[in-house]
Amino acid sequence: MLKLLSKNIVIYGGTNALKSLVPLMMLPILTTYLTLKDFGMLSLVETTILFMTPFILLNINAAINVEYFKLKHAELKQYITNALILSFGAFLIFLSVVLLFQNSISILLKIDNQLLIWIAVFAMLRVVSSVLLGLYQSRQEPMKFALFTLAQTILDFSLSYLFVVIYKYGYIGRLEGVYGIYGLFSVVGIYLLVKMNYIGKIIFKYTKDILNFGLPLIPHALSGTIMAMSDRYFISYFEGNEQVGLYTVAYQISALMLLVSISVNQAWSPMLFKLLKEKKIKQAKKITFLLFIFFTIVGMIIYLLQDVLFGIFVNESFYVAKEYFGYLLLGFVFQSFYFLVTNILFFEKKTKLLASMTFIVATINIGLNYFFIQYFGVIGVAYSTAITWALFFVVVLSVDIKLIKEQYANS
Repeated sequence: MLKLLSKNIVIYGGTNALKSLVPLMMLPILTTYLTLKDFGMLSLVETTILFMTPFILLNINAAINVEYFKLKHAELKQYITNALILSFGAFLIFLSVVLLFQNSISILLKIDNQLLIWIAVFAMLRVVSSVLLGLYQSRQEPMKFALFTLAQTILDFSLSYLFVVIYKYGYIGRLEGVYGIYGLFSVVGIYLLVKMNYIGKIIFKYTKDILNFGLPLIPHALSGTIMAMSDRYFISYFEGNEQVGLYTVAYQISALMLLVSISVNQAWSPMLFKLLKEKKIKQAKKITFLLFIFFTIVGMIIYLLQDVLFGIFVNESFYVAKEYFGYLLLGFVFQSFYFLVTNILFFEKKTKLLASMTFIVATINIGLNYFFIQYFGVIGVAYSTAITWALFFVVVLSVDIKLIKEQYANS
């Protein structure tokens, strides 16, 4: 199993590395062709998209990944069809809410009215790709995952470069490049799901189960987004969008740690679910411990390479962002640890428990952001990020230990 895990980590890691090259390769372009204010606005728009996504996605991708190991193909086909219809219905409801309160939301977030409507559409365009890529993971087909992702990545960069550099559309050009390709690949994704025989006639047989799994995860996903992204709103309010731009640069460089941990988790979670189904808890513990060590070493390497990374990917005028790098990286290391321990809660469908924990920790994060930015300035939200993810990891780990003793005592 370790050999297969290593192989899949290499494939997922290579794929995600190339995918992450787009924002990294765009950094020197964006920091050259955009003002600090425009770069900050781009970050706020992308953050708002991430806030909207859980309400539209309904976490159907996570539900499908779990049910893949529990349902027969015909049942899974009905489940996926049902889930996609529910997600589209959620999009229509959420779009109606945005249209109803458009002016108030625009004033609150300082985002143009028309752009707000497109943000809801952009969030919807993420759904099909999320479902398809999740299925490739569960089916342990990393090469198909890689081909779909890399094709999307190459076109994303090409179109973004065209709109930002050649046509000089500013941050709007970057958004058009990213989500124009998301739209194209949503169509391709539907075609592939039909071809794989995962789309059938519309039924609502699994609606209750999907909502019972997914709805509690909305506050979980939303709270997770708050922990990851609310810092931008605090910086924008207290320090201005130019400081948002600087902070975002440090965030994107330190997020190399997140790239590694996501790649590992994509390879590991289907294997872990299989081990848990077979009650092979000792083997699962052993591999998880090795991954803890691996993440620690990777975090140390990234920290030591910070000058090299900034030199390659960032315009000199943004170098002051190094001040935030170490603390954000530490937060990402603890987030990587969290990924390892939260998988068991998904497998056991403890989504309500996870949602309540995430909400509490996110509330603490908001409080820390509010007080720390006033006492320490922008670096205060970096402190808050590191503390929050460390706390969340410890809380989930303690719940995991108790759950393993109860569910797998004889394994």
